[in-house]
Amino acid sequence: MPLRAVLLLALLPTLLPTAVRAQAAPRSNAEPEQLVDWYYASTFGTGVYRIGDRTVTVLRLPLSTVLREPGDDTWGVRLKLPVTFGLYNLSTVVEDIANRNLATIGAMPGVEFEKEVAHNWVLKPTASLGGAFDASRGDRSSIWEVGVRSVWSRSFRRVDFSLGNALLYAGNVARDGVSQNYGVVATGVNFIVPTGGRVFERVTNLGFHAVHYAFFNRIEFLLGDRPPRALQHQFELALTFGTYQPVRVFGFAVDRLGIGVRFGEEFYAVRLISGFLY
Repeated sequence: MPLRAVLLLALLPTLLPTAVRAQAAPRSNAEPEQLVDWYYASTFGTGVYRIGDRTVTVLRLPLSTVLREPGDDTWGVRLKLPVTFGLYNLSTVVEDIANRNLATIGAMPGVEFEKEVAHNWVLKPTASLGGAFDASRGDRSSIWEVGVRSVWSRSFRRVDFSLGNALLYAGNVARDGVSQNYGVVATGVNFIVPTGGRVFERVTNLGFHAVHYAFFNRIEFLLGDRPPRALQHQFELALTFGTYQPVRVFGFAVDRLGIGVRFGEEFYAVRLISGFLY
């Protein structure tokens, strides 16, 4: 990837928030019950999370296509088009979806570059821009993300170890001008151990990861007429089952699936895991 593209990705976190704030209306001018955590719901993945007395169920389809595989002298390029559906406070699914609780439908297309910049060290700069729609109230919001992920991997006998980091700046701008912008630094470790078994003629493995998420300007979840919940730290523990060669499932290449538990500061979540630091 050209150097100027790397520099642009690095500068966007400092330039974009300024432009967003210039257009944003004061938070007090908005009705809190009409604001949703657009970006978080769009990137959380598939699962359920609870904050305060609000429960959100999320279904995320991680659609993407590889335009170019990474090489020794070239950056790999992948186009991303994740589609997200979010539901609030489900009790009876049919009634809630039909009446009021289909909270968000979102898409955040973007591009991700990938290259092994040193032995066993892979960098993945990324940038995405999209939108979300509240089906129950008609509210709309622009959502965006820019940043970089880093993974260093090494094998120790039969154990594959990875140290991962992510630096992301992201947020949303609602149609009424109210914005929420925040950054996150993620640090985690991942272990993969062979099981000795096979599935679909592929050698299987078990994985475990632990990740710490630090929001360096606190992420806020707005809870209607109740005080918002502001988080600074989250933790995730996950267990996965996978294969060393991907399996095609409904057109998707899947090499691992598992369950992760995310928690911290009155936040609790259970979600489907299909990768490390995603």
